[in-house]
Amino acid sequence: MKEDQKQFEIGYRIIKIHSVKFNFEDYNEDIIDELFRAEDALGLYINTSLKIDKENSIITIDIATKLVNNNDDKTIISHTGRTSYHVKGLDKVYDIEPDSFDLPDDFTIQLYSLAYSHSRALLSTELSPTNYRDKYFLPVINPSQFIKKDKSK
Repeated sequence: MKEDQKQFEIGYRIIKIHSVKFNFEDYNEDIIDELFRAEDALGLYINTSLKIDKENSIITIDIATKLVNNNDDKTIISHTGRTSYHVKGLDKVYDIEPDSFDLPDDFTIQLYSLAYSHSRALLSTELSPTNYRDKYFLPVINPSQFIKKDKSK
């Protein structure tokens, strides 16, 4: 281990999982089936946000998704799932100058992975009473795609 690398433990627990937004266009099943059969008729957009509450040692991750009809750019389904974690040891990764957190990549990927899985399940539950049930699920993805690091640092 290099001298400038610190060794510490970070622990976390999930404190809340919920949908903060859900909207859908109530199309009949024939239109939905046609959209899902047609090549390139649908687009999926995924946005993420990570918020850190330093005073309460809470990290909150939102996974916002939109399913869009590419023919008219109309949003068909939008959903935001939120997962909040209480993090023990968060103060150990806080850097006073420049007032930021240096979260380990593996830890961050694990948090995003859980949050994305929760968002997939929440969306599936929200869609269960609609005509989209059993037709639309968020894809399984590599959660490391959610973190971006400046490789020059």
